[in-house]
Amino acid sequence: MPTITLKLELHKPTKAKQDMYERMTEVNTAFANWLLNHPKLNQATSKLFKEFSSQRFPSAVVNQTIREVKSQKKNQKTKKFRTFWCCFNNQNLKGR
Repeated sequence: MPTITLKLELHKPTKAKQDMYERMTEVNTAFANWLLNHPKLNQATSKLFKEFSSQRFPSAVVNQTIREVKSQKKNQKTKKFRTFWCCFNNQNLKGR
């Protein structure tokens, strides 16, 4: 089964969820920019996030970020991300 990445708009989130997602996006953007300049980008795994930050962050988001940063750097020669949204795919999405 192929992996499908979804970018969903949050409809009427609570203030707490909105704040949480904004913080996650800030951390994810900083991690993506840090990762662009990392010498071992091609061997990167979710464990690499621990070198970047000591805070907890969903490994599914970290792995998806690593995949997308590798692709962007390889195909589009990206230098910096302004905003790098948190993405979830059909393999790591949990609906509640």
